Amino acid sequence: MLIAFTLGLLGSFTHCVGMCSGVVMILTRRGWVSGRGTLLLAHAGRLTTYSLLGLSLGGLGYLFGLTRAAESPASAVFRAVQGALAMLAALIALYLAFALLGRVPSPEVMLSRLTRRWGHAMRALSSGKRNPVHAYAIGLLWGVLPCGLVLTALLTAVVAPSPAQSALTMLAFGLGTMPAVLGVGWLARRGGAVASQFPHPQMLRSAAALLIMVFSAQMALRGLAAWGWVGHAHLGRVMLW
Repeated sequence: MLIAFTLGLLGSFTHCVGMCSGVVMILTRRGWVSGRGTLLLAHAGRLTTYSLLGLSLGGLGYLFGLTRAAESPASAVFRAVQGALAMLAALIALYLAFALLGRVPSPEVMLSRLTRRWGHAMRALSSGKRNPVHAYAIGLLWGVLPCGLVLTALLTAVVAPSPAQSALTMLAFGLGTMPAVLGVGWLARRGGAVASQFPHPQMLRSAAALLIMVFSAQMALRGLAAWGWVGHAHLGRVMLW
């Protein structure tokens, strides 16, 4: 959970500001950020979606054994699938790290059609009545905005020891993004330019990319261990790889 929180905190100042400033501007133009209450309810919905995504993918990770070593000799096929999934997660994480550094196209570019559909749905939903239930529903939709940083966090959640901890991992990630995204809302309420007033220090971007690379290496070792090429390593009851 600490890795997910740190990823959210570091990544939000270099990535989320650009992504979420557009969402906040939509809500600003439609009068949704005139007070703290409605915006906080939207954030609560966003965190709920993250937690539910973590719970769902954590269940899949547990089902496929990404959080535990295969034990019986009869499970050779299971271990092969387990290793392949871990290596796939490692490659995705490595790509996302390079995307954060600007070395390869951002995943959002490849998901542009899906993002446009999401934008149409957000505009339609935010044009309705302004009440607490509606604000929370907007937040639920906000949580499924196609985002490379969220995808990275989901990779860390899928290998948590249990589905419940996967949900808590995504909640921790969401809480880590709050300082930057709340800052976007604060600027929007005061009519300021949003993204341009946030610094994008290369140090933070590099630190977030390094964190993702460490996770990628961990997943690669977990895949190799599932294939029997290296030994598994544990820290207490937590499997490192």
